[in-house]
Amino acid sequence: MKTVMIYPNQDSEKAISNYSIKLVWGIKKQKHDIDSITYSAGKPLTFLKQINKIKKYDIVHIQHEYNLLGWYGFPFFLILPYLYLIKKEKLIITMHTVLSKKEKLNGNILKKILRKFILYPTQNWLISKCCDKIIVHAEIFKNILKKEYNIKKEKIEVIRQGIIDNLNLPSKKQAKEDLGLRGPVYLIIGSMIPDHGSDIILKQGGKIGKTILVVANPKAVNDRNNKRVLNWIKYNKKIVKTKNIEKEVRFDIKNLPYSLWWKYFSAADLVLLPYRGGIGSGIYADAVATKTPMVCSNIKYFRESEKISRCLKVVKKIEDYPKKIKECMQKDTLKKMENECENYIKEYGLSKIGTKYKKIYETK
Repeated sequence: MKTVMIYPNQDSEKAISNYSIKLVWGIKKQKHDIDSITYSAGKPLTFLKQINKIKKYDIVHIQHEYNLLGWYGFPFFLILPYLYLIKKEKLIITMHTVLSKKEKLNGNILKKILRKFILYPTQNWLISKCCDKIIVHAEIFKNILKKEYNIKKEKIEVIRQGIIDNLNLPSKKQAKEDLGLRGPVYLIIGSMIPDHGSDIILKQGGKIGKTILVVANPKAVNDRNNKRVLNWIKYNKKIVKTKNIEKEVRFDIKNLPYSLWWKYFSAADLVLLPYRGGIGSGIYADAVATKTPMVCSNIKYFRESEKISRCLKVVKKIEDYPKKIKECMQKDTLKKMENECENYIKEYGLSKIGTKYKKIYETK
């Protein structure tokens, strides 16, 4: 049986594309015949151009996030049933995000109604009808699909997000020198959107101290709204100025090539993930891959992750970040958390995770 994994290309999207590339590598290591087909995120016509290539495969595995195809997700309503019709053996989907009906959404009222009551429920219903297997990265997502969208539990498989286990990284000392950094570094990296909560940290920046390093691409990726991203960056910079903590905070807003992305993680002592709402995190997996401990918000995804590994610490309340960061920066605590990252990689590295996917692909 020949398998194809479908995901956005690196020029149009970073998190899911980079993860998928490494996942395919991990599956190939298990001697399974798998290829990749990519398209431009937010441009469904580039997906449609690949349809004839997809037809030759027995198993189709698509990496999914609600608006990855753009156009408010509407193209998915046509593309998924078509993939179901042309597949020979199995249609598998990995849902990187599963939003609860109880989730509070940002945006104007019309968009919130469309997303919450029409777009997402319809997509999830289509997924349940068309896909032979649904893969999610956490038990909380499985529970949402079962309880809120009435998807049969037998159809859902929980496979923790695979961790890149073959990175060639510079030393922390070298990375800090290359980036012009000294002393402790607390990294906030990734998409600059309100859900990721950078403002929560910056409002407490005076109590946290140097250096809070905010790294982001000025162009929207998954959010696909450049103006919204730029406005959020502007708002965060205003917080820093108002709080008079320009010496504690550094903004590196720039295009981030793959090599530079990992250098920021290498330079960091802690990665800060003050996320709002019920979302997962690709940054979490990249922090583990670089053996960088994390301080995270009190959401279900991170609470579940903390039960699995002590490579992260969850704050109980928003105002607890300075105290928790100080606690994690104790030499013994930091070392234990770094060791926990290493143990997590051994258990959930892509080489090992690849065996789980091979089993799903090859089981009749």
